[in-house]
Amino acid sequence: MKRISYAEDHLVTGDDIADAVMAYAQALAMKGRSDSIDVPAVDRNGAPRVFSILVGPASQMLTSDSLSVDEARGDEILDERLVAELASRTAALAGPSPVSVPRGTQVVDLETEQFGLDDEDDSPSR
Repeated sequence: MKRISYAEDHLVTGDDIADAVMAYAQALAMKGRSDSIDVPAVDRNGAPRVFSILVGPASQMLTSDSLSVDEARGDEILDERLVAELASRTAALAGPSPVSVPRGTQVVDLETEQFGLDDEDDSPSR
């Protein structure tokens, strides 16, 4: 279990959930965007709740292992669907990844007449 400290309070949730929240928050911050997510956790009194968290460039969060015996008591909080959804959103923010072409592979020249580009000014020909 991990503790997420956020806005002068904290919540305790499963390790995978906390890691996914942090990765998504970082990806949003890198793009200057924000989002609201619902996180299953236990509050400071040990009561199970769902917290709505606004994450983005201005978010100041930190995670740590939950060292309190009271917080660590009970089963690990799991939500595989949420973790997968956050991983998908994080990947979508990453954008395309460069790839290399193996030697000997024929590469199509996209600046040819068949694609309608004029050699003089590189604007589409009409």
